Amino acid sequence: MQGTAGRIVLGFVAAAISVLIVHQGIVYILGTAGLTRTQPWSLQPLGYGPFAWIPVLANHIFWGGLWGILFAFVYQRLPGTMMWLKGLIFGMLMLLVSNWTLLPMIRQYVFKYPPQPLFAGFNPTGIMVGLLIIGGFGIALGVIYGLLARERNA
Repeated sequence: MQGTAGRIVLGFVAAAISVLIVHQGIVYILGTAGLTRTQPWSLQPLGYGPFAWIPVLANHIFWGGLWGILFAFVYQRLPGTMMWLKGLIFGMLMLLVSNWTLLPMIRQYVFKYPPQPLFAGFNPTGIMVGLLIIGGFGIALGVIYGLLARERNA
């Protein structure tokens, strides 16, 4: 798979794998430690918005996959040569732009449920949880995409 279609597929697949294994694995570990109430690998309906019937896990995979597609297109432009570092940088940018700014505004002004404060409400625990989950997702995304893309380009 080469070109644009290949990047789209590889980016989505790498992100889906990252969500299923690393993102949700970290959610499980943090939940076990009592740091989050989010249920990992939940097949419960999302419960809000126009697609309230979609399982939470499918929602995570879909949005993670879209981020993975974007990652596939910026991968070569990210600084460094290490796959995990590129993924971590992307994950931190993703966290800052999406989870801590855009998502809270969309939930407040479009769906009006559930509330999510800007920048995790400046709560140190919330910030740490976000950094761990999305940082882990980003690292895994970088490694998985890098390996898949390298294998295809060899």
